[in-house]
Amino acid sequence: MKLSIGKKSVVLAAVASAIGISSPLLMAAPADAVTPPCGPDGTLISGNICQEEFTTDGPATFTPNAQMTTLQVLLVGGGGTGTSGVTDYAQGGGGGEVKVVDFSGDTSTVLNLVVGSPDTPSSAQEGVDPINTAEDGSNAGYQVAGSSGNNNAGWANAATDGYGAGGGAGASPTNAFTGGTGVVVSTIAPIGSLFSTDSDCFGGGGAVTDGSSIGASTCGGGGVAGTPLAAVAPTPNTGGGGAGVLETSGPIIDNDGADGLVVVRWNEPKVTLTLNTGGHGANTTETVFLGDTPTKPADPTVSGFVFGGWFTDPSFTTPADFSAPLEASTSFFAKFTPVLAVTGDTLNPYAFPLGAVGLSVGVALIALRRRRAARAS
Repeated sequence: MKLSIGKKSVVLAAVASAIGISSPLLMAAPADAVTPPCGPDGTLISGNICQEEFTTDGPATFTPNAQMTTLQVLLVGGGGTGTSGVTDYAQGGGGGEVKVVDFSGDTSTVLNLVVGSPDTPSSAQEGVDPINTAEDGSNAGYQVAGSSGNNNAGWANAATDGYGAGGGAGASPTNAFTGGTGVVVSTIAPIGSLFSTDSDCFGGGGAVTDGSSIGASTCGGGGVAGTPLAAVAPTPNTGGGGAGVLETSGPIIDNDGADGLVVVRWNEPKVTLTLNTGGHGANTTETVFLGDTPTKPADPTVSGFVFGGWFTDPSFTTPADFSAPLEASTSFFAKFTPVLAVTGDTLNPYAFPLGAVGLSVGVALIALRRRRAARAS
């Protein structure tokens, strides 16, 4: 292949090559291209952490693969239902339990999952192993506020004053109207867990109003708002408990708790492909997930050289295959062949010794003829 460059640049490049000066590599460096193999339903959330959420209540399955070095599941149980009463009571439902379960170490077994509906647990089970369950918040009843799925009670004096907010997964209520707090995931996830930096909060207890006092809710729990006051549904898939309002304070609205949630996260290792230019500019790198294929860059252009492809070894014996999955960090090597003068022909390293010998013989024959002519005269 001939390079479309001026005569002067070719000559200068050839000279530079001869004395050991390499030309700069003119190519666009791939900027750590990442193709996340999170599957058709998974999402890359950061680094090499993939996630798949299950939000529809009922059973589901998740099939791991051998590349998952860490596999963990966040479970949030369904929230308990609140109540509406006539003049003398209103109770909030309890928030669902929140927990993180580690399934690392066995990525050959399908996970059987259940997303809890209101007042129903969420669960995850590996094959036939014991079921890991996040319990649901309890429903409110007549003068009885619901407790959380992990047994934080609703307002203790509900039977006395007629009102009681629902217990939260993080704590019981501090008064009869404000729901108990839920749980911030990072506070229960083990150190180093794939969930250990999550600030999401789930499992808040349902708030309550008596028509004048208005309780607040957090972490997905049902609240109270509007004119006239009415129950506000808990945030979907938070395991929040339903709110409690009086029938006489406004229209009766669904006081159901929220559905639960199941989140599967896994960690897939990355490998690095180094594109070695052999001194013709800076080396570049591309990072991909283990088992994924790298992206082939545009052919590099170097003044005074012809690019001969990428190889898996510095001796240029085995061509690199960019369509093959990378199973480990590795390097590909760029082959460059010097261009000979301005003709565009490539340099033949074996032609130079023979040419030099021929030139020497020619010079010697000329000198010999001159000596003979001088003697004859």
